[in-house]
Amino acid sequence: MKLIDIPELKAAIASERTSKIRCLHKLLFDFDGDRQNRSRIREFSGFDFQPNDKDFNEKAKLIEEKLSLNELITISNLLLINNEGTKKEIVLRLLTYLCDLDILNQKIIRENDSGSDSENENEQNRKSYENLSEESVQLPVHNVYQPNISFNDIESIIMPFDGDSHESIEKWIELFEDVVNMFNLSDLHKLVFGKRSLKGKAKLYIQSETGVNSWGKLKNLLLSEFGYSCNSAELHEMLSKRKLKDDESLEEYFLKMKQLCTRGNVEDTAFMQYVINGIPDSVIRKSILYGCQNLSEFKQKLRVYEKMRFDYDKVKPNKPKFGNETKDRIKAPKIENKDKLKDTKLNNIRCFNCGALGHKSSVCENKIKGIKCFKCNKFGDHLAKDCTIKKEHSNVTVDKTTSCENLTTKIVRINDLNIVSLIDTGSQKTLIKKSIFDKIGKISELEQSNIKLSGLGNTTVKPLGIFKTKIIIDDLEFESEICVVSDSSLSFDFIVGCNVINQCTLIVSGKEIKFTKPNDNSLSDSFLINVAEVMTHEQEIDLTHIQNKEYQEKVRNLLRNYKPNKTKKIDVKMNIRLTSDIPINSSPRRFPFIEKEIINEQIEQWLKDKIIRPSTSEYSSPVVLVKKKDGSSRLCIDYRRLNKITVREHFPLPLIDDLLDRLQSANIFSTLDLKNAFFHVDIDPSSKKYTSFVTDTGQYEFNKMSFGLTNSPSVFQRYIYNVFRDLIKET
Repeated sequence: MKLIDIPELKAAIASERTSKIRCLHKLLFDFDGDRQNRSRIREFSGFDFQPNDKDFNEKAKLIEEKLSLNELITISNLLLINNEGTKKEIVLRLLTYLCDLDILNQKIIRENDSGSDSENENEQNRKSYENLSEESVQLPVHNVYQPNISFNDIESIIMPFDGDSHESIEKWIELFEDVVNMFNLSDLHKLVFGKRSLKGKAKLYIQSETGVNSWGKLKNLLLSEFGYSCNSAELHEMLSKRKLKDDESLEEYFLKMKQLCTRGNVEDTAFMQYVINGIPDSVIRKSILYGCQNLSEFKQKLRVYEKMRFDYDKVKPNKPKFGNETKDRIKAPKIENKDKLKDTKLNNIRCFNCGALGHKSSVCENKIKGIKCFKCNKFGDHLAKDCTIKKEHSNVTVDKTTSCENLTTKIVRINDLNIVSLIDTGSQKTLIKKSIFDKIGKISELEQSNIKLSGLGNTTVKPLGIFKTKIIIDDLEFESEICVVSDSSLSFDFIVGCNVINQCTLIVSGKEIKFTKPNDNSLSDSFLINVAEVMTHEQEIDLTHIQNKEYQEKVRNLLRNYKPNKTKKIDVKMNIRLTSDIPINSSPRRFPFIEKEIINEQIEQWLKDKIIRPSTSEYSSPVVLVKKKDGSSRLCIDYRRLNKITVREHFPLPLIDDLLDRLQSANIFSTLDLKNAFFHVDIDPSSKKYTSFVTDTGQYEFNKMSFGLTNSPSVFQRYIYNVFRDLIKET
């Protein structure tokens, strides 16, 4: 048997709200689902386990974690099952019936039969209240034919009460009782419809009260809580402040003002005057509204006045709308605090003498220092246009351009490759761009070095490597050690430094530089200096915090002799288990061109390091760029949907008290920061498809454990524990 075979449930599944259907679907299939929820629920034929077995208990535990008590009560009402008891009792009751749908069907049939044989009216009302559906209520049957009245029919007549509106609770109760008495509803139905008509603060108040089981109690509670009587002064103040809104018609404005008057006794004459005063228009144009004897005549004049406004705006569309002049005057900003406005204006004033904000030049304290140059920010006797710093800077730029083009460049040949090079007597090393080095060929691999190059502004650059070769300048051959640096670090393809220049004699003649053998000619006194300094010392290890000299030397030797070779293999892999077999997939998100380049660079690096690989998985998650504190971007994967259906893995973390006890006899304390920590852990081959992510360039999946997965911290803790297992035992 399927749920669709039970007539009562078939109708409920077809008519209930989507939110309730989603709750039932989540209980049956362990996920929220989609537009096919109702179809899957109709075809449900019961769970394939028996009460009190292992699968039954696991399912019950999972439901208690995922569903709230209110959701379980909603499901019980939908399936026509008793919703009384604790959360655990309701879960066990639901699972028992859903294991065998025949028992559920027989229960519903018995209750329907017993309902028709009820002995008294109170019992009948109680049963009808328990079986009351969310959308409709079966009204009492009378001798005269009367159609079924649903809550939506009555709701369209009764205005909801939220406790915040201007309507009084007495007026709302009066209107409500007029409607329910018209349909001759019982006290039980009054209670149900009354609760359903409450919104906002009023609904929250009734939900917080207990023992509200009759319309009389509900009415008394509402009157005691919201039965505020407005005095005449407050009512007249509210009426005087109420104005016609831009998106409000005159008829709506009239009715809302009339509703506001129901909170007290307001004469018709005063009411009409308040309505006229609230219309933002000139008195002359509103004169048509005066002189009315009753509200009916006043409403007719309001319609005529509104038509006049419409015709005026239609005939003269380019002029201000009818009534805007007075309206603008009414809405003109009021200066509540003149001192505050004065301070605001003063803060926006800029001094023409010193350039600072907050004061005028007439009261400037720096006025006695003279005029200020906004180029060098100094007080004196010149302006920015006459500042000498600007002219000197221009001269330097011209000289630099002339020198670079004529005096300092030479053709250097390396392995039949001609390179335009800068002759720099201030650089101790000869430098070459990485892109030019790649074109040379026939060069052995680069050697690593601890050299650091420092230049203008004390900026340092670490070379990619060094190599030794012969270079030819002016038909002279020189042995040279050359440092390879990144393209962004050099503006020239090649720089000839002092390690080459010291092997020859430079002759500077006019606009030419010539390399000759030593002792042939004397050096020229004119050189272009490009400051560069080479630091060849090794990085010093700061161990001053270790007081014991013996330990200090041991730590230094340990760090110097350390080689990052993998010495141990850990058989800890990440295995992802899901609660649903329905694949989760997403489309690539759109990114600006600059962010696309960042994403593609990171993906290329991950592919190179074998962190990820191309994927054809049916699962896919989108990517997102997150800004770091330094302003750079970090590529992350949005695994939120995958994490919702992932079975959580809990690895016990060590107790801090135990760790402190073990550290009592320790002498040296250190901290280790592992770079890309999660990437050290492999992912089980069967779980790699779940980590798939998609960009506009393709689909990829992780070989290593990714950030963002819900179980990554627990798996990494297990990995670290296995790495240091032997050391942990020793302590």
